[in-house]
Amino acid sequence: MKKLLGIVVLGLLLSGNAYAEMESLPEGTTVNQLIKDGYKLIDTDSVAWSDNDGYGSVGTFYHLMKRNELVTCGVGNGKVSCWKP
Repeated sequence: MKKLLGIVVLGLLLSGNAYAEMESLPEGTTVNQLIKDGYKLIDTDSVAWSDNDGYGSVGTFYHLMKRNELVTCGVGNGKVSCWKP
């Protein structure tokens, strides 16, 4: 019983921020614009996925930081979307 209670409590602690809201930046925001505004590029990640229609897609995530403010931009299929987690 103690193990079950421990697993439940641990699960609740780890899932607490899973549904936090993200603040989307205005449409048209670009990585270059954010860098000009003082953000520093701290990391990039390339991703690939397959859609239901059998075609693959490739995208890139850019992680930028200014002071303690993190912004992530995703670029895929010619579209840029940026948000603050």
